[in-house]
Amino acid sequence: MKIDDDTKQFIKLRLENNAPEVEDLSPIELREMRASMAAVPPEHQVQINHIKDILIKSENRDLKLREYSNNNNDDQPLIIFFHGGGFVMGDLDSHDLLCRHLTKKSECKLIAVDYSLAPEYKFPCSLEDSINAVNYIFENNKQIKFNQNKVIVCGDSAGGNLALIISILSKEKKLPNIIGQILFYPWIDFTMSRLSMSINLNGLIVKKSTLHYFADHYLNDNDDITNWKISPLLYSDFNGMPITHIYGAGLDPLVDEGYALMKRLKSFENEVHYKVYEGQMHAFVSNIVSLPTSIDCIDEASVAIKKIIQIN
Repeated sequence: MKIDDDTKQFIKLRLENNAPEVEDLSPIELREMRASMAAVPPEHQVQINHIKDILIKSENRDLKLREYSNNNNDDQPLIIFFHGGGFVMGDLDSHDLLCRHLTKKSECKLIAVDYSLAPEYKFPCSLEDSINAVNYIFENNKQIKFNQNKVIVCGDSAGGNLALIISILSKEKKLPNIIGQILFYPWIDFTMSRLSMSINLNGLIVKKSTLHYFADHYLNDNDDITNWKISPLLYSDFNGMPITHIYGAGLDPLVDEGYALMKRLKSFENEVHYKVYEGQMHAFVSNIVSLPTSIDCIDEASVAIKKIIQIN
């Protein structure tokens, strides 16, 4: 099994430091550990001209967004970004550097969504928050200022799950128009039945047992894992989906879900592209400081975003 040199070093340090397995931590401990990794050395920081946090007040639960923009153009294309973290961890800060890179390289405005986390807020809370965020963004176009005809959704892992569902709802005319989706190693099938689930290299951040840990926190006892709003790969009618670019990691238990989504989308004659970064592990795109190949992937995704915008 091919392993990238930087990934080898990352795994080596995890093992030498006796880094705990995700599933051995409580959700609170896991979030604290993730927060401790969010600090960015000055040499890796990316300057963005305008960053603003937005608070959406609601009777049920408040929702935070973060808006990134590198120019004053009121007609910019927009990326709506949903972070990963197994629906249990992650926030605006954990993916801030990734969002900065995407904003700068794609030359788009970007809004990141800080949806509610499990187990405090189980399914369908994160999806409800994501839907509410998309509706809020479009309804407040005069304040946020973006081109409503050039909106792309993007997400990594669990965020890829949410982005795909948003695209499906858009295709069904239940949400405003989405012209493209960028999915980094999306987690889109909770049956966890594909062959790549057997990838179990010591030191990897995510293994099948990790995904079960996240699922146990995210789902209610009576939830049906074949419900497409949990496992969007199992959606029945992918006809008329937006242009899709999927990026996978060769050492990721989820890599076969990306292949399966590509085949499903192609079977309905949609435009879809899938690139697997061999030797990389799950979450490599958000580990920019430790895993430089993340920049290559972000660069490719940014080019893809520009092409989607150009032809729409």
